[in-house]
Amino acid sequence: MSITRPALSVPLRTIKTPVPGILGTLEYQWVDLSRTQKRFTGRWSLEPEIDLGTFTTRAVIDWLMVEVQLNRSTQFQWIQRDIEAYFDRLPGIHNCLPMQNDASSRFRITIQEPDIPAVLKAVAAIETKYGFAEQPGVAGIEISVDFTPRTPDHIARARMVRVLSNHLLVSRDLLAHPLDRPRTVWGQRPKVLHLLDGFGVAVQAPFSDGTVEFGAKNAEVRWRVMDKTIDEQNRGAGTFLALEETDKRARVEVTLASPELRKIGINRLNDLAMLNFTQLQGRYFRFSHPTFPGGAVLRRGHPAAMNLWLHRQRINAFEVTGNLGVKALDDRAAKHRSHLRKHELTKIHQLGLCMPRPDRTAIGKDGTFVAYTEMNLRVRTALRNLGRRVADGFVSGV
Repeated sequence: MSITRPALSVPLRTIKTPVPGILGTLEYQWVDLSRTQKRFTGRWSLEPEIDLGTFTTRAVIDWLMVEVQLNRSTQFQWIQRDIEAYFDRLPGIHNCLPMQNDASSRFRITIQEPDIPAVLKAVAAIETKYGFAEQPGVAGIEISVDFTPRTPDHIARARMVRVLSNHLLVSRDLLAHPLDRPRTVWGQRPKVLHLLDGFGVAVQAPFSDGTVEFGAKNAEVRWRVMDKTIDEQNRGAGTFLALEETDKRARVEVTLASPELRKIGINRLNDLAMLNFTQLQGRYFRFSHPTFPGGAVLRRGHPAAMNLWLHRQRINAFEVTGNLGVKALDDRAAKHRSHLRKHELTKIHQLGLCMPRPDRTAIGKDGTFVAYTEMNLRVRTALRNLGRRVADGFVSGV
């Protein structure tokens, strides 16, 4: 009996346990891409050993921030009193003026796990009492995709959390600003370790029982990946609701604020009814496999030695931080090649040397990455179903 050894075994490290340790491993295998797309001739992808069919997938709106401009001023507590009966959880009302308790005519209302018909009824109640100077807008929204094991299993969740953080491909530059840098976060008083240093070098693996964050807290777009085991958390009060084992799930979420919302066509509350939620998959929930050259790196000579070294560096980066580290390496290599061609080419020719022709394989919008088709399809389907529920909510709430 032959046993296939994994090409890569990624440890699932914990930090919240009394003694930090390793919960298990996530294994990877090589997959030959030569017969898929021409641009991947001679390349192999590194793909996780995980059965997505053992998880249910569901997309939800985690919270919605509605902005209202009233015809007359009032204080936040009166609006809260007028609409609290429509919701299971007390909505947060924020005065858009600097002083929260001052009377104002502009407020932002944050609704957790919004039920669209209830939101519309609450907005109608506000309009009836105060009138609107303009149609209610959307100031922020958080959309989550949950993966719940069909049979409760904490190790399966940990593996899925690592798959989500490893394979999420973010096109935005997360290194230009220090607060955007990817990080692993844990604890009641959050402790933070950056996954990449300021140069894009992978320095820290995420913890399976922590939260992986991409983007600053107040960024237009922000991602988080976590093992969701609690709900209704109030950090200030130190309270939370512990979820039942059957409700615990791996989650990836994206938070959108202005002007990012405007870019996808969300200005007013009613725009949500017409939003094509499936478009969010390609823009915010894009998952990919990293690819690596195959036999070409085994050729003799100095270029092959350099290729082999870079190949090893990319695998190491993926083992630590997933696609984040590989993309950072690829971006640095591309900038270096561009700099040589723009600023050093003449000097290279004067020395009687020449630069090798650039490798045209694995180029394009996604570079050396290939789509994680099964994951993307599941996310797209979940988002489509969310869009249908939202549209139905607007119809029934009218």
